[in-house]
Order: sequence, then C-alpha cells, then structure tokens
Amino acid sequence: MGNDWTPAVLITASISLVTAGIVWLVSPWHAGRFERPGDSIPRRRPPAQVVVWTGDLAPGLKGVLGPVWGDPKPDRDHDLVLNGDLGLEGERALRYFRLLVFNATQEPHSLELREGGLVMTDGGGGKPIQLRSLSAMVARDEIEVSGGLAFSLRSLGALQESIEVPAGTYAKLVVPFGGRARLETATAVAAAGQGTPLRRRQMAAAEYRRLLANPDETRVKDL
Repeated sequence: MGNDWTPAVLITASISLVTAGIVWLVSPWHAGRFERPGDSIPRRRPPAQVVVWTGDLAPGLKGVLGPVWGDPKPDRDHDLVLNGDLGLEGERALRYFRLLVFNATQEPHSLELREGGLVMTDGGGGKPIQLRSLSAMVARDEIEVSGGLAFSLRSLGALQESIEVPAGTYAKLVVPFGGRARLETATAVAAAGQGTPLRRRQMAAAEYRRLLANPDETRVKDL
C-alpha cells in the first residue's frame, strides 16, 4: 500500500483548503494542455520521452527523480507560478522536480531532505547544483510562506526536512534545485554521502504519467 507524503495533521484540513491547493497546483497543467492553437501558436504535442534519474537514495530507499508533469510547458508554468508566489526571481529562481521514494523492505526507513542532500552535475560545467530546502530558506528569512501557499507546499512535501517511509510504501514529493538544474543535460545525480550515483533513464512520457498517478516500483525496471 502506498501513500503520497502528506503529514498526518493534514488529514483534518478543510475540504475547501484541499480544493484550493489542488486548483493552485494543477492550473498551469490545465492551461498548458488545453491551450488552443491559433495563427501564431503552433499545435503543441507532449514529448514522447522524458528523462528520469533512478537509484539508491538512502539505505532501504529507492528513488526516481523526474519532471513535475513530464511536459515542458506545464513544467515551466509550474516553476514560474511557484517561484512567483515565493518571490524568487532571476538568479534566485529554483527548478522543481518530482521525487518518488520507494521502500520495498520490511522496515521503515528515513530520508533527509537537507540542502545538498542531492547533487546534480550539469553538462554545461560550473559548480554542482544542489537540492535546496524551502524550510531552511524560511528559517533564514529568505522566503515567506504562509496561508494557502504553506498548506499546498506542506501537502506536496516541499517543506519537509526529512521523511520516514513506512515498510512497503512510497512517498511522492516536489523538491527544488538551483535554477540551472536540467534533468536532460545533467551528467550525474547522486545522493550526498551515498557514493552511488543515480542512473539516467528515458521513459515513455505516457508511462511516466502512469507512474505518477499510481507509483509502483515495478514500473521502473532495474530501479
């Protein structure tokens, strides 16, 4: 049995807030999917393939790092909306990705989500791109998170400093990286201290969307 990572306290949240959070999250996706082509707007087709990175994140935990939706325009819109709400522009802007964490063992395991817990090396050179922590940014007064935005981020796991994944379940999170992060052009992704780099894979976009809708470790061969 799998569960998205949502703190237990959120179960008691009001239906109106849940609805608001969902609408806020998916509105860029719907805007992208249902845009109408015109004289100056070519018909846009979703990509046939997406790039994901898979492998060990921590003892007992396997992971898949992929795009939020698996379609470039909705992914860009998602980043623009979220960065705008957080007041992150220009060089401060972040890139957001979906992280699926599977625990196929018989015991619970924990994953730290501290800054630098995942590191991406970009093919264009420059310093490694680190996982960022929104909760750490809040603590440093770099961003302000409150109200409906705080609820949405918590429900996505984006404000968590660590998670515990029960035996035989999964967690589904949204995680931020520095703004230069690109799954397609990255040459390496690794969990800090693990010593085992993740592996670059191409998945059919339709299969990736099915994985997001129904996270299942068996859908990702040789995870």
